[in-house]
Amino acid sequence: MSFATSKSRVLLPLVVAVALGGCSVDKSRSAGTSVVVLVDFSKSFAPLVGDERALEELASATSELAQREWQPPVEILWSRIQTASLISGPLCGPFQFQQSLIKRDNDDSSQIAEKLQACTKTVVRASTAGSERSAYTDISGAVALAADQGQSVLGPKYIVIVSDFMEDLPAGKRPIRLQLNGERVLLLHRLGTERTPQSLLDHLARIQRWSDALREAGAASVIALPLSAITQQRLVRALGSGTKAGTDVVVLQDMPDTARPEMLKTIAATLNKAARDWQPPVTVTWADVRDESAIPLQMPPLEFTPRLVKAADSSAQDFPTLLNECAEGMQRFSPGVRLGDMAGSLSFYSSAGALDADHVLLMVSSFPNLPKGRRDLPLNLTGVRVAMLPAPNRTDASDEDAYLARVAQWELWLKQQHANVCRIPFNGLTTDSLIDCLHGS
Repeated sequence: MSFATSKSRVLLPLVVAVALGGCSVDKSRSAGTSVVVLVDFSKSFAPLVGDERALEELASATSELAQREWQPPVEILWSRIQTASLISGPLCGPFQFQQSLIKRDNDDSSQIAEKLQACTKTVVRASTAGSERSAYTDISGAVALAADQGQSVLGPKYIVIVSDFMEDLPAGKRPIRLQLNGERVLLLHRLGTERTPQSLLDHLARIQRWSDALREAGAASVIALPLSAITQQRLVRALGSGTKAGTDVVVLQDMPDTARPEMLKTIAATLNKAARDWQPPVTVTWADVRDESAIPLQMPPLEFTPRLVKAADSSAQDFPTLLNECAEGMQRFSPGVRLGDMAGSLSFYSSAGALDADHVLLMVSSFPNLPKGRRDLPLNLTGVRVAMLPAPNRTDASDEDAYLARVAQWELWLKQQHANVCRIPFNGLTTDSLIDCLHGS
């Protein structure tokens, strides 16, 4: 990757009038909010079929903010990252949403959500066509297009980038110089399909380089979240107030061959019980750790917010049912890969909770020796509650002392990262013992 830089609710009961336009934005400067979503259509990232849930969450979040929080009129454009992104045509929009205290004829606030959800389907469908995917990835040009789109707006400006952030330009082409003017930037990332697979830590280092470059270029703020871990409420916080709220719960498993898979249901039952005492919303992400060059296999995030009145939609599955189904689904990954990149996954999923106030981590593993590169990994786990749930592999029978020493080494390392650590043997787990563990008893 190469780039150059220069510095350069209290909610009112508004009736929302929606103007949906397909023409160019008026270049006369005006108040309002500019939102540009840049989606990577390069062959190293597309198709986006596996990202449809995340894009739908993005559409829902922007719809909510357009109606309730952002300064009107709100202009939204979805554009593509391609070989020459500065000259790319829109994927969707530009749309303009105008709030009004007076409802006009034929206005319907639901059109905001409908238009943006339709946009996600258009984007995913287009990404599956080989003719739509580009050979190269011009991220810098896409950022320049987004910055230019917001020049007419005096109010807040947002740029959302969906990519693996592997900029790749044709031979002889130089990246456009990054120049921003107070935009708030959200990076939604995942590993791409590079010929030479990269580790999670290499991927996170690349995201950090882009974050630093965008700040140096003039961005007011840069937030990075993994695509696989986003929810509507996390996106609302990222693109809205930016305040931290809720509880981030991550279960990382690399099931030893002596581990009892049914014990995962005990974890699910415990999380269901504990969630009622944690700061809402509680977001649970459950992943099976792979080796260093592979992407963790993850269930979609689950979100829990206590309600005094049961939702009218009785067909919706409740939180304990979904947690139990998640635990059942994760049993199929037993036994695990034995040498899964637990430290890399820990860094990856810690970044997913960047906008959550509290953090809980559960680790099911035989805790293989930490490679030196991982032992030196700078990771701030201050205030994170970590439950180590160890079990040996059968091969550990030949040297049980070595197994116990590994587990102790991991516990020490986690504490050195300032985590609050407790430990329970996985096969002896009960709901009460895990609750006590997480509460520090």
